[in-house]
Amino acid sequence: MTFGKHILLRDFRTVKNGEVVNFNIGTAAHAPGTLAVLKKHLGEEVRITVWADAPLSAPLASLMARRFPDVEIVWGQLDGSPSPELKRAVDDSDLFLVSSGSGIAGSVRRSLEEFQRRTGKPAGAYAIGCKEETLPWIDRLDFAWFRDPVSAETAAKGSVCPVQGWAPDAVFDFDCADESGAKRFLAEHGLTPGSFICCIPGQRHTPRWRYFDLPPRPDLEAENAKWEEHDNAPLLPVIRTAVERFNLKVLICAEQLSELPLIRRLVCDRLPPEIQRRCTLLESLWPPDLALGVYSASRGVFGVEMHSQVMAAGSGIPAVLLRHPQFGAKSEMWKTVGLGDWLIDAGDPDYRAKAESAVTAILSDPDQAAEKLRKAREIIDRAAGSALRKTFCSG
Repeated sequence: MTFGKHILLRDFRTVKNGEVVNFNIGTAAHAPGTLAVLKKHLGEEVRITVWADAPLSAPLASLMARRFPDVEIVWGQLDGSPSPELKRAVDDSDLFLVSSGSGIAGSVRRSLEEFQRRTGKPAGAYAIGCKEETLPWIDRLDFAWFRDPVSAETAAKGSVCPVQGWAPDAVFDFDCADESGAKRFLAEHGLTPGSFICCIPGQRHTPRWRYFDLPPRPDLEAENAKWEEHDNAPLLPVIRTAVERFNLKVLICAEQLSELPLIRRLVCDRLPPEIQRRCTLLESLWPPDLALGVYSASRGVFGVEMHSQVMAAGSGIPAVLLRHPQFGAKSEMWKTVGLGDWLIDAGDPDYRAKAESAVTAILSDPDQAAEKLRKAREIIDRAAGSALRKTFCSG
């Protein structure tokens, strides 16, 4: 199978007030991560244009301009009154590619239909999630790579897509760290490289309805309230251990906008004053490039989130994931890349103890943690390279 040189990469979908915004730094990192992995393994063999839902907000536009200055970004939909730039990009491209992420949903489905109706050209997906209800959309593709083994197995059993398999989530390859911004951030907050860890609280359901004019979900609000103390409980002993045993500071931050209120309520306010004095609270959401720059200066990232840990691990920083059931299949990738020891289930009877033990082991033996990350990096690079060569370089 061979494809042409011009890839139209479909991503950047979180829109508010007419522009793509950073509501979740993990979601915002998917398109840059996919660009990075394509360029790493395909080099100059391909040209890439990004197709977004809307113009990018200033921080995201700055990230893209700094890391990918030669990548054009177009936006909108083909139906209605598409811009000349979008029509030109669609007509000139050789392949529609769904960027790494949750899968084919929402506006991406509409774009895929429009692209195929207008051009009849091939389409594929790289490192996405898949559920049974997604299979009819997978069947429309010429190839599909899935970011976790459960999704890959679901597709293998139910899809007729001719080329498919597992490929690592592209956020492992997000390499857009804002190093100068991170230096300023550390100076402003009294942190030095290697002197702190990062802690991220979370909830079972992201309350997007509060931020995007969606119908309220009292059922999900109730489930969040039921489980939030349990799910975040390990953060408290881990923070105390980092401060008291390892003389570290703790940066308490968020991956999603909706997690900012949790920083005080579920974490800082429950710590004794002497521990609080060693904690720095980031009560605004940062862009993903700044987040990675700061993570890369830390001793590790842990918490009730996922893609901050993926970003960190991909850049050689230890990361412990506290997993609850709503993570779904995507968290299985942690085992697939050899980091299963750093995946702690909220349903485990020893949840708190295992979380503290995992972080303590990382801080006690950084060389062993570095070796684990080195092996994970080898798995990621080998699998990504194999998937992309099979897709783009086979006859």
